[in-house]
Amino acid sequence: MKPKLKKQFVTTIKILVSLGLIALVFSKLDWSGVRLILKSANPIYFAGAVIFFLISQLISIFRFNIFMRKVGVRLSFEANSKLYLLGMFYNFFLPGGVGGDAYKAFALSKSHKKSLKKIGQVVFVERFLGIVAIGFVLGLLILFLKTEYSYFWNLGIAFCGIISTIIILKLIIRFLHTYKKRVYIGFFYSVLIQIAQLICIFCILKSFGIDDNYLIYILLFLTSSILSVISFAGLGIREAVFFYGAHLFNFDPDISATVALAFSIITAIVSFVGIIYLFKPIKMKK
Repeated sequence: MKPKLKKQFVTTIKILVSLGLIALVFSKLDWSGVRLILKSANPIYFAGAVIFFLISQLISIFRFNIFMRKVGVRLSFEANSKLYLLGMFYNFFLPGGVGGDAYKAFALSKSHKKSLKKIGQVVFVERFLGIVAIGFVLGLLILFLKTEYSYFWNLGIAFCGIISTIIILKLIIRFLHTYKKRVYIGFFYSVLIQIAQLICIFCILKSFGIDDNYLIYILLFLTSSILSVISFAGLGIREAVFFYGAHLFNFDPDISATVALAFSIITAIVSFVGIIYLFKPIKMKK
C-alpha cells in the first residue's frame, strides 16, 4: 500500500471508530441529565480545569522547543505557541486533512531549510514520549488502587510499568543516540503534562460535586488517553471508557461520561483558537 493511501486508510478507520463510539455512547446518555450537570458545574473549579489544561499545553510547547533546538530550528515563544495552536486545530477539526504534527514538521522544514525526515522523526519521538509518560504514571497510580486482589498484583503492575519505561527510553536513545539528555528532559516534561491534565480532571470532578473515587476517574482518563491513538483526536474513546467504566465500578454513567465530555469541550475550545493562524501567517524564522 502506498504511504499516502495507507495514511488515508488509517485516518478513515480512526474517524469511523470515533463516530461509532460517539453514536453508541451518546444514544445511551440521558441528555437532560447531562445538560443539568454541565449547567450546575461550579464555575471556579471549572475555570481551574481550563487553567490546568492550558498549563499542560504550555509545557508541551516547551517540550517541543527543546527537541527543535537540537535540529537547529530556532523559534520564538510566540511563534512556537501559534504553531502549536494551529497544530491543535488541525488535529481536532480537520479529519482526513494534514495532521497537526505533520504540518508542523513540514512548515519548520520549509522555513528553516532542514531535513523533513529528521524533523519528522524528532516530532514523532516527542509525541511518543507523551504516551510513554502516560503508561508510567498509570503504573505508579495503580499502587494506590484498592482491589479485591492481593496488593502484590499492584506492585507487579507498577514494577512492569517502571521497567518498561526504562527499556523504551533506552531504545529511543539508541534510535536518537545524540539526544540522550533531551529524551530524559522530554520524558520529565511529559510527566508534568500528565500531572497538569490529571489536576484538570480533578477540577472537573470537583466542579460536578464528585467527592470520592478520584483515583478511579483518573485511571479511566489515563486509559482513555492511551486508547485515543486508535480514534480521531480521542473523540468517542474517552467518553466510551468513562461510560462503560462507570458500569464496571458502579458509578453514575451519565456523570462519568459528562466528565469526559467536559474535557473534550475544553480541548475543542482551546484547539479552535488555532483557526486564527490558518489565515494569519506565522513568522517562524527567528
